[in-house]
Amino acid sequence: MRLAKIILAITAAVWICYGGWLFFDPTGLRYAGFELTHWSAIVEVQAMYGAVEIVLGFFALLGVLKPQRYMHPALLLWFLIYSALVLGRLVGIGMWDGSYALSFGADALPDSYNPGALWVLEAPFAILFFIALMKTRNNPALG
Repeated sequence: MRLAKIILAITAAVWICYGGWLFFDPTGLRYAGFELTHWSAIVEVQAMYGAVEIVLGFFALLGVLKPQRYMHPALLLWFLIYSALVLGRLVGIGMWDGSYALSFGADALPDSYNPGALWVLEAPFAILFFIALMKTRNNPALG
C-alpha cells in the first residue's frame, strides 16, 4: 500500500500544480508548441489542462487521504489515464513523424515535450500504477 500512496501523492502534486499553473496562465502552454492565437483556444487550455487536471489531481489525493473508499478507484483511473497518454503519444509521434528521442534543456522544446512526458512521467507511472493495482487488489483494508 506504500507504493500506491507514494505514486498517488506524486500524481496529485504534479497534476494539481501543473493544472493550477495552466488555469491561471493558460498561455504558458506555448512552451510545448501550442499556438494560442484565439481566445477560444486559450479557454480550452484553461478548462482541459487547467481545471480538469486540478480535479483529477484532487481525486488522486483522495486515494491517499481516504484509501478505504478511494484508493482502488484512483489507482484504476490513473492507470487508465497514463496508459492512454502513452498510447496516444506513441501513435501520435509515429503518425506525425516526430521523434521518440528524449532531449533536455530549453532549446530542446517544443520537440522534446512529447518524448519527455512519455518517457519521464507517463510510461513509468503507467507501469507503477499497474504494479500498485496488483499489489493492493486483495487488501481487505481497501474495501
